Amino acid sequence: MISRPALLAVLAAATVAVQGCDSRSAGPTDPGNSGRLDPANPNEPEVCLGPDGNPLPTAPDSQRVDLGEPTFSDPTNVTNQLFPIGTLFRAVFYGKVEGASLRLETTLLSETRTLEVDGQLVETLVSQFVAWVDGRIHEVAIDHYGQADDGSVWYFGEDVFNYEDGAVGDTEGTWLAGRDGPAAMIMPANPKVGDVWRPENICGVVFEEVTATATGLTVESAHGPVTGALVVQELHMDATLEDKTFAPGYGE
Repeated sequence: MISRPALLAVLAAATVAVQGCDSRSAGPTDPGNSGRLDPANPNEPEVCLGPDGNPLPTAPDSQRVDLGEPTFSDPTNVTNQLFPIGTLFRAVFYGKVEGASLRLETTLLSETRTLEVDGQLVETLVSQFVAWVDGRIHEVAIDHYGQADDGSVWYFGEDVFNYEDGAVGDTEGTWLAGRDGPAAMIMPANPKVGDVWRPENICGVVFEEVTATATGLTVESAHGPVTGALVVQELHMDATLEDKTFAPGYGE
């Protein structure tokens, strides 16, 4: 099967019908891609390992903006324009991957889902991601998002269904905050150059660390120039790097 990173990597060269705001890029789940705890420092966070067994080149905690304890008084009211999941109801991407036609859709569903995370009940928006490769369904994922009181948007997990020959082959990549690990910041309220956050942060299951590399840019869209864009570099669980651009009102 084509991996999710391969699907998303083609977006840089794809013909885009409508820009969307999905940001999944987890590496493959592999027993070797796990974490390591330091017995001498049991209170230190787990170190995520790359496919070679060495620690991933993550940023120091001093750069991270996702280490606080967010509160969620009105989590389904998402006002963050760089990740406008609450107002971008449907987005469609077209392109090619490994020579095959590719279609990706994200749709905001009418339902919400309440999850318990660290003793706090959080109502989340529910977004559906669907991928077709060469005209055949490849993946369906149900994602959960909520905005914290400081304006940052958090990712609360996904239910993943990977298809093979028209039927669900596995659910690899599924995780839920509070059950499998912590919720993860997917977009700060006001990202600045050098800020670091982790949209996925469960070693050995899903991991992604993002560093903001440029802000305040003007980018082109189908409707003309868009100001205030953000460029980030993502470190994935397989130790690869990827650049992405987020624009106000469009997301990714």
